[in-house]
Amino acid sequence: MERKFKLRAFIALLMLWSFIVEMVSGIVLYVVPPGRIANWTNWKFWGITKHGWTALHTIFGYLFFIFACYHIVKNWKAILNYIRKKIRRGLKMRWELGTSLLLTVLLTAATLINLAPFSTVMDFGTKLKNSWEDSKNPPIRPHAEDMTLYELSSELQIGIDKAEASLSEAGITLKGSEQTIKAIAEENQISPADVFDLLIKHTSGEVRQKIEKITTPQSHKQGMGKGYGQMSLSQLARDVGISPAEALERLKAHGLTAQENETIRAIADKNNRRPFEIVDIIKKKP
Repeated sequence: MERKFKLRAFIALLMLWSFIVEMVSGIVLYVVPPGRIANWTNWKFWGITKHGWTALHTIFGYLFFIFACYHIVKNWKAILNYIRKKIRRGLKMRWELGTSLLLTVLLTAATLINLAPFSTVMDFGTKLKNSWEDSKNPPIRPHAEDMTLYELSSELQIGIDKAEASLSEAGITLKGSEQTIKAIAEENQISPADVFDLLIKHTSGEVRQKIEKITTPQSHKQGMGKGYGQMSLSQLARDVGISPAEALERLKAHGLTAQENETIRAIADKNNRRPFEIVDIIKKKP
């Protein structure tokens, strides 16, 4: 006799697998390198990129939520009766109920206002992420993989003809100067950092020294690559040596809106720009 498919058991198991994927991906995302490093070096864990882990965490989070809602609706009466019993029992344990609620509120507030030791947990995660910055090939600027070959070759003072010839000699397939470094890397199954290395091998000694100075780990942490996306506009303004008001004026001159306490990434997302573009505008007078 054929066994009947049990939907309730299927959903319960699916929620369990979703929870496991959420837990594992959450741990990985806690220590994953910043996007500017992960994308530049084609970082992977278990063969999965940072984007892949983020997608897994998001999709299975939605999946868990959807089936959890379905489970609640399908078993509403049983859950309601269970809650009522627990509430009646909880009213007999007023101290335990009150203490647990108070602790939950305090933990929430302390986390949101970034108090220790909760801030320490987040700072430790940030430290782990930033430890990847010691990569031997840091990007010349945040999200350099999104630059076109023409843009990168111009910044490296190579010249587009020489850049294309250098890559072609190395066996790299190209589709034009407007192709991004990321697209070139993906098509040739290498990392954007590898494309960058092939380009700087053909620069002049003076230009190469300048590039190496920009991309050494120590100076890189002090420059464009240090993660301005998580900084507030006022913090960046202080780094640049101007007032937050002047930084706002420079953005306004480019038709961009922002608040002093907003992060550079939030400002970029809101104005459909990339974080490094916001940094460039603030660093340079309009």
